[in-house]
Parts: sequence; structure tokens; C-alpha cells
Amino acid sequence: MRLFGIFIFLFISISACDAPEMPLPGITGKAGELVVVMNESDWNSAAGDTVFNTLAAHVYGLPQAEPTFNVVHIKSSAFTKIFQSHRNILIANIGKEHTKKIEMKTDVWSTPQVVIELWASSDAEFIELFGANQKQIIGHVLKKEQDRIQRSYNAQLNNDVVGPVKDQWGLNLSVPKGYNIVRNEDDFSWIRYETKDVTQSILVYSEPYTKQNTFTAEGMVEVMDAYGKRYIPGPDEGTFMTTFMEYPPLMEESTIADAYASKLVGLWNVEGALMGGPFVTYAFLDPSGKRVYYLHGFVFAPGKNKRNYLRQLEAIIKSVR
Repeated sequence: MRLFGIFIFLFISISACDAPEMPLPGITGKAGELVVVMNESDWNSAAGDTVFNTLAAHVYGLPQAEPTFNVVHIKSSAFTKIFQSHRNILIANIGKEHTKKIEMKTDVWSTPQVVIELWASSDAEFIELFGANQKQIIGHVLKKEQDRIQRSYNAQLNNDVVGPVKDQWGLNLSVPKGYNIVRNEDDFSWIRYETKDVTQSILVYSEPYTKQNTFTAEGMVEVMDAYGKRYIPGPDEGTFMTTFMEYPPLMEESTIADAYASKLVGLWNVEGALMGGPFVTYAFLDPSGKRVYYLHGFVFAPGKNKRNYLRQLEAIIKSVR
């Protein structure tokens, strides 16, 4: 009996060592949501105001006011298992016992998840820490949101679009099913997803790199408007797509496929018609440095929020290889 007991003990020990780790559950929550875990008193203080005003700031380049994130506040005492699987979580720990620190983690309670945790000894120290890292925090969450979109699209590629785009332009784009090539010229391609409520489009075009203002807002608008007038007609004869300059486009330096790019966001409209919406455009050089590629995404969705639709287009653009 004693030998049998030892055998059972060894079997259980070996089985426990060999047992595979249980996979993390999938994330919960909607795209663009961010849960902030913070004590009620801190949330109702200047620290909470700083977090909310930063994370819920309006996105530039949208026709209606939409927040960067839809912020959901959860009291620290209420942060139970039901909330721990959320896609994006920011945890604020404020108290005399804490030393100032910030950590950006992934896949803590679910996958693919991002968790940002901050520690500070006081409201003032927290505000300083959060303010010094706000761009990195926002960028980290947005990058994870983009990765999720790309992962979903890579699982449902439309090879009837991906193949021709690669053949004509030498570009690999993660274009999912539902998108179609609706116009193709020697110097221009129009890829579109369309329902009765929403139209999402990506334009691809290229020019020789000869202009000094290529990677400026002025230079990009000049090229965008030329192609819009030539290839994107409005509903009536003589109408065409153009940039809505009354709302000045915003340019920032970026990267695409590990190379330098200029990113431009703003509003488009149709000259001579009541149509418009947001756009995001990237301009970047080909490996030879002799040609400039433009990937131009725009949304038409009257009466709808457009932030997530534009982010979906940007995820496709940023997938380029």
C-alpha cells in the first residue's frame, strides 16, 4: 500500500508539471473603449479630470465631435473578474505608499489585451506622471487597436483585391472580404467597401519624386485634389472630390512599412454637391527613392459616427508591406 501511495504521489506530481497552461480568454468590450480603474475620490479630483480630458479628447479630422476613446470609469473596489477581460485597461494607484512608476503590459487577464498601470504618491505626482507619458499611453492603446483590426482582416483576406494590388503596385495590403476594386487605371486604383449606410474607400496612386513640397500638407493636398478631380466624380456632372480647406488638414510625421511617411488627416467634400467626410492619407517613398506612393482612405457615412470606420481604413493602409 505504501508503494502504491508513493506511485500515486509521483504520478500526480509529474502530471501537474506536464499540465499545459490554460489559454487566456478573449477580450471583451467594443472597439475604442477604454476602462479606467480609479478610486472614486481620485476620479472626482484633478487627477481624474486629467485622465478623462486627455483620453476623451476629440479626434481631429472628423465632421462630428468624437472622443479618442470611449472612457468607462470603474471604481477600484469594483474592478472584479467581469471587467478584467476588457480590451483596454488603465489602472491608477494613488497613495502615500506608492512610488512613482508606469508599466505598459499586454495580455494580463485576456488576449489580445493592453493594460497600463500607474503608481503615484499623490494627485500632483500622478498628474505629472500621466502628463509626461500621455502620448505614449494613447499611442500604445491605438497601436493595439490597430493590431486587432489587422489580425481580423488577415484572417479573411480578399485575394481578388490583394493579388491585383500587389501585381500593379508592388504593395501587400491586408484588404478583407467585402472590399472590391471599383476603378483601375495605369496610375490609379480605387478599392471600396459599400453598404447602404457606409462607404469606405482606399485610393492608391504614385508619382515620380520630383517636387520639393511632396511631404508637406500643401504638396499632398495638391496631388490628392488632382486625382480626386480626375477619378472621383460626384453625383452630378462636373462635380468631383476635393479637400475641404475651410477645415485645415493636419499633417504629422509618421512611419509606414518601417519607412518615413507623411500622414495627413482632414475632411473631404464634393465640389458642387453636399457630400463629405473624413480622410487619412499617407505619402511615402518606394525603396528606390524615386517614386512617391499615396494611400488615401476616406469615409462617407451620413449621420453615422466615423471614428472607427476611419481607423479600420488606417489599419489596412498601415498593413502595407
